[in-house]
Amino acid sequence: MLLKVISVLLAHCLLCFTDVQLQWNVTHSSKRVCALKRSSVVLPCTYYYPRGNQGDTYLEGGWYKNRSVKFREHSNSNYPDCSLEIENLSEEHSGVYHFQFTTTHHRTSIADKSGIELLITVLQVKMTPDTAIEGEIVTLTCNTTSSLGNNPTFIWYKNGQPLTSNHTTRDNKLQLNPVSSEDYGSYSCAVRGHESLSSTAVFLNLTYKPKNVSVSISASGDMGEGDTVTLTCSSDANPPVHNYTWYMKTGAESLVRGTGESISFNVTSDTSGLYYCQAQNELGCQTSTEVVVQGMKQDSGDVTVTLPAITTTFLILAVLIILGIVHFRKKNGRMTSGTRTRNVDIQSDSGLLYATVATRAATSDPTQRVATRDQDDVQYASVQIKRPKTQTTPQEDSVTYASVQFHRGSADTRAGNDSVIYSGVNQL
Repeated sequence: MLLKVISVLLAHCLLCFTDVQLQWNVTHSSKRVCALKRSSVVLPCTYYYPRGNQGDTYLEGGWYKNRSVKFREHSNSNYPDCSLEIENLSEEHSGVYHFQFTTTHHRTSIADKSGIELLITVLQVKMTPDTAIEGEIVTLTCNTTSSLGNNPTFIWYKNGQPLTSNHTTRDNKLQLNPVSSEDYGSYSCAVRGHESLSSTAVFLNLTYKPKNVSVSISASGDMGEGDTVTLTCSSDANPPVHNYTWYMKTGAESLVRGTGESISFNVTSDTSGLYYCQAQNELGCQTSTEVVVQGMKQDSGDVTVTLPAITTTFLILAVLIILGIVHFRKKNGRMTSGTRTRNVDIQSDSGLLYATVATRAATSDPTQRVATRDQDDVQYASVQIKRPKTQTTPQEDSVTYASVQFHRGSADTRAGNDSVIYSGVNQL
């Protein structure tokens, strides 16, 4: 009889306990929630207790963190919703949250068993590989320490601006294929709907071998022979160039002329020629185009300077020559006017064909002037007489050539008569 009573009591208690569990409870649709730092989150919650005809009344309730610290009071204003909203999340908000309440019929706190775990995460960009080399593939991944729910959409930014390039984006990844100097910059990511909560930017430090290698020339003068010339090699490289080598091209060969970013030397015939430099870093090397180093001869400058003087000299010489010619012609004209020449052609029975008589005018020197009427006497005469071919009689011989030359004596000797100095007659 006693055993029967005990079994009835146990059955009644079990029914009462089951009824309590069915009518007084707390449920959550999610057991874990991940939210971004500085964002807001809602922890879903629903609670139940008998209301209405049964006369049970809600007394109090609230949220507890890690079951020990009361986090927030609950007012029962939105029955049966007991969801908890938290704003401006930080790492301190991470933990497990429980909701519990009491009623007039149930003074023992009714609570959920497992609660809701809240995880606070931040966005982080990871680059693969760590060092971006120009021409290779670089993948950027937007990572979180916990998985964000609701399939979030990720947005990428370059230098703070939304990325508009045609690079491939998939899920939380951005692929730069191939990476180039145009991709140089800082990258960050965000979740759509929380664009203001972007990740910390990661700088894509693109590395590449030397490019745009060039040579500049500076000289102490006009790059004449003996002047000092400095050649400087410049390039664009990352990491920086650690070795510069200078070459001088002679025919098909190239000779090493020095190392370093700049070299200096004196311009001579041996150092004149084609020069170029080679820039090298850890990723490779590149050479510049050739430049000409050619020293000008020193006298080239003198020729340039004295060219006007030479031109002036030629002009002066030309003027002197012209003046000399004019003077000579004038002098020759005076000499011609002082000499009278007569040509006489006479045809006679005796056969005279040609005669020339030249008389010399008196000198202008008073000491040699002779006041006489014979000043115009003949000084030289030549006479040519030819016999007609039809005459063959020997008795009619005539003079063929005669030469007579008179020389005037001084004034004293000419008081008398002029005398013949020379006379010759030739007969043909």
